[in-house]
Amino acid sequence: MLKTSAFYGLRQHLIIITAAILLAVPVLAPAREELAWNVLEPENTVYLQMQEGTAVILLNPDFAPKTVAHFKALLADQFYRGMSFYRVIDGFVAQGGDGSDIEPGEATTTLKAEFEIDWPLKPKDKEAAKNWQPLSWTPVQTDDLFAPFTGFIDGFPAARDKKKGGKAWLTHCPGTVAMARNEDPDSGNTDFYIVIGQAPRYLDRNLTVFGRVVWGMDAVQRIKRGPALENGIIEADLERTWIKRMRLASSMDQQELLDIWMADTNSQGFMDLLNERRNRKAAFFHHKPPKVLDVCQVPVPVRLEKRPSPRSLPQRK
Repeated sequence: MLKTSAFYGLRQHLIIITAAILLAVPVLAPAREELAWNVLEPENTVYLQMQEGTAVILLNPDFAPKTVAHFKALLADQFYRGMSFYRVIDGFVAQGGDGSDIEPGEATTTLKAEFEIDWPLKPKDKEAAKNWQPLSWTPVQTDDLFAPFTGFIDGFPAARDKKKGGKAWLTHCPGTVAMARNEDPDSGNTDFYIVIGQAPRYLDRNLTVFGRVVWGMDAVQRIKRGPALENGIIEADLERTWIKRMRLASSMDQQELLDIWMADTNSQGFMDLLNERRNRKAAFFHHKPPKVLDVCQVPVPVRLEKRPSPRSLPQRK
C-alpha cells in the first residue's frame, strides 16, 4: 500500500538523511560511471538454509580449486544437512560442519592448504594456457597494515606481496568463508567458518579462504552465539543453529533461486566508488579522514532483481 501523506514523505526524507549521515556515505557525484553487474555462476553459488534464514555464498575455485571441489562433493552428498554451527564467537566467526554432529558419515579426506596462489595465475597445461586470460586486479591500497598491496579480484577482496609477480591471497573480511583446521596446515576436512565480526586479517595466508557470503549476512548474524568463556563452543544441541540444507545453485530448481547480481569490481563504476570512499568530500566531515582505504570496508554492491514467494524458497523435504 502506498502512503501519500505529507507527514510520511517528510518522515521518510528525514530517515534517509539520518541514515546517510550515520553511515558516512558521501553524495555520489553525477559524473561517476554506473556500476556494471555480473550474474552469479550457478556452479559456484551455494544456498545455505538455516532456521534463521537463507544466505548465499560465492565459491572461488581460482584461489582454492581443491578445497572448492571437495566442498562441492560434500554438498552433493548432502553432508551438511542437519549439521550445526557448534562454535560461534560473537565478533569473530561462526564455525560448523563438524562430522561428529551426525554418525555415521564422517568425511575422512584431509585437504592440502591453499593459502595463496602465484600471481598472475597461469595454467600449467599448455592447451589451457592458449586461451588463458589473467584474473582482474582492481587496486585499493598500497602499504596496507597486513600486505604491501590490497585490491579486488573478480569480486573478492585480496592482497598481494609484490607489484609484479609474487603471491596473491584472499583476505579475511566480514562474510569470508574459509576451511577450519588444526595446527597442521593440511588438516582441513569438513569444518568451515564464516567471519561475523571485524576483519581478522592476521589470519590471512594461514587458513584456506574459498568463498564469501554475497547475500544474506543478516541471516548469518542471527546464528546463535556460544559462551565466550567456552571459546564459543555450544554444548547443548538445542542452543545451536542448525543447517537445514546446503546446496549448489546448479542443483536446484530455477524457481528456488534468487535473481542476484553482483557489481563488477573490474568496472570503471566500481573504481569510481573506491575513489569516493577514499576521498571523503561530504560536508559532514569537518576533519577530513586520511586518503586511505581498508579493503574490508568496501562491501561489493549486490542487487536482488526479484524475491521468490515463501513457497519457492528452499525447503527441507
